[in-house]
Amino acid sequence: MKRISDIVGMEVVDSKGNPMGEVEKVICSRTRERVMGIILKRKRFAKGNAMVHYKDILSFGDDLLIVNDRVLTKPSEIPPDISRALEEKDITGYSVLTAEGKEIGAIRDTVISEANGRLEGYLVAGDLFEDLMKGRKILKLERSAIVGNGFITLEDNNTDDMGKKSGGLTNLLKINE
Repeated sequence: MKRISDIVGMEVVDSKGNPMGEVEKVICSRTRERVMGIILKRKRFAKGNAMVHYKDILSFGDDLLIVNDRVLTKPSEIPPDISRALEEKDITGYSVLTAEGKEIGAIRDTVISEANGRLEGYLVAGDLFEDLMKGRKILKLERSAIVGNGFITLEDNNTDDMGKKSGGLTNLLKINE
């Protein structure tokens, strides 16, 4: 699993190892629950932005992305499904509330599977002390939720099944085992 924030800014090379630029934005579709592609900020002679479809991403490394040589540069080349995803509102920063109105935290990042581009969930930052001790919670996409303007309301009040991200001092130090 990778965080979107770890991918943005990553160096991008083609299949021959030629530098193409860096990732400016990851295009995600909440409705399709997957990554649709990336917007590439090109360098050197080919200035401006380009788009790479997810199917043209060959490998997600720790330090760089390897893509096919094919990039889309003209707005007319961008497929309709990606255009729709670009119009979807980014929910980073949205507050997460229970059905009773209790705030759980705020969405800080999106977690994806590099293998298939599936959106695995959203990292929810809550209380600083709890985040530090236990790690941040992952809001899974299977949960029923209502997305409003600046907030997400969970339809049930049970937050126990929100996954925990590996992290936090408790996990690091193996406390309570």
